Amino acid sequence: MRQFDIVIPGNYFCDIIFSGLPKFPELGTEIYTEAVTVVPGGVVNTIVALHRLNVNVGWIGTLGNDFFSRFVRDQVEQEQIDTSLLIQRDSSLKRVTVALSEPRDRAFISYVDPAPDTVGMLLEAWSEVNCGHLHFTRLMHDERLLPLLRDCRQRGIFVSMDCQHRTETIDLPLVQATLSLVDAFMPNASEALRITGATDVDAAARTLRRFVPMVVIKDGAGGAQAWHDGTHYHDPALPDMQVVDTTGAGDVFNAGFLAAHIAGSDLPACLRWGNICGGLSTQGYGGCTSAPTLAELKARLA
Repeated sequence: MRQFDIVIPGNYFCDIIFSGLPKFPELGTEIYTEAVTVVPGGVVNTIVALHRLNVNVGWIGTLGNDFFSRFVRDQVEQEQIDTSLLIQRDSSLKRVTVALSEPRDRAFISYVDPAPDTVGMLLEAWSEVNCGHLHFTRLMHDERLLPLLRDCRQRGIFVSMDCQHRTETIDLPLVQATLSLVDAFMPNASEALRITGATDVDAAARTLRRFVPMVVIKDGAGGAQAWHDGTHYHDPALPDMQVVDTTGAGDVFNAGFLAAHIAGSDLPACLRWGNICGGLSTQGYGGCTSAPTLAELKARLA
């Protein structure tokens, strides 16, 4: 039985980030950017950021034998992250995103080989792990997950879930059933509006709170908000950030928030940790590149 503070199932991405665009490219033309950076992405953003905050994190995932998988494995091993739950397969598993990045927004072009069955991997590995927290980096829509979530509730395992860009909405019974077994739902503002159909964040939060006891909504320069036990909290974004790239900032916010929660902090402190980590991550290209260590976070808190 492997012991972790938190277990995260999910798929990697390799992010190729072009920055300093003179203009957006048009068909039949060529532009040159000021810089290009290759970094791990996807679930790895949250895993690396948590590890730097001294959280013992277990990653349930799969890597292939292609260049991008090998690059991500090298980066994860350099961070000295536990890879005992990773599946290594002898075939290609390319998961690549090209980001055209500007300081306040970005456009993405992605390619993925057929994705591994994340829920299947989690169900297979679940009997081998012991943890106090389970985190999903995207909204899950799979009936096979419901018994495991009920098991988490019975055992007192805290379950959190991000949203990401998904087509499912809160009107679907399976989404409602899933969220009703989640302890914290953590979309960004645009995702909260889309999944609920609301026109403002407060209305979106009211809808989500019908199903989830804790709703956390990330809003970039607007900071982050949370609703729990009838109380609303807001924490502003860091005021002195010269944003370089916002890719993965929400993932790193999640890491800060969850690290504080695992440490037993109250909800305002969780929001502060999240905003600091997410804010500092925008100082470099890619989410985990500039994710702070625990010492750096504490220095900022001071």
